[in-house]
Amino acid sequence: MLHIVKSVAALEDVVKVYADGDALLLIEDAVYAVNPQHKTYPLIKGFNTFVLQSDLAARGILNRMSPSIEMVDYEGFVDLTSEQENSLTWD
Repeated sequence: MLHIVKSVAALEDVVKVYADGDALLLIEDAVYAVNPQHKTYPLIKGFNTFVLQSDLAARGILNRMSPSIEMVDYEGFVDLTSEQENSLTWD
């Protein structure tokens, strides 16, 4: 399952249903969670987590991202959706 997360608030719900083999893609305001100093970072630590590069850049936090998280562009976004059988978007 690909969990596409749009907000930091939705992360608390996502972590309850995240399972082995799932992937987490952070977009829009959820990208703030990739900063190790952010209060929600511990929620995603250890998950198979990706973040949309354009949303990081738009918020000026490219240099604050944890090195354990993989950055993807829109082509990478499409690749993630094709690699996972199902996807679910969280607001």
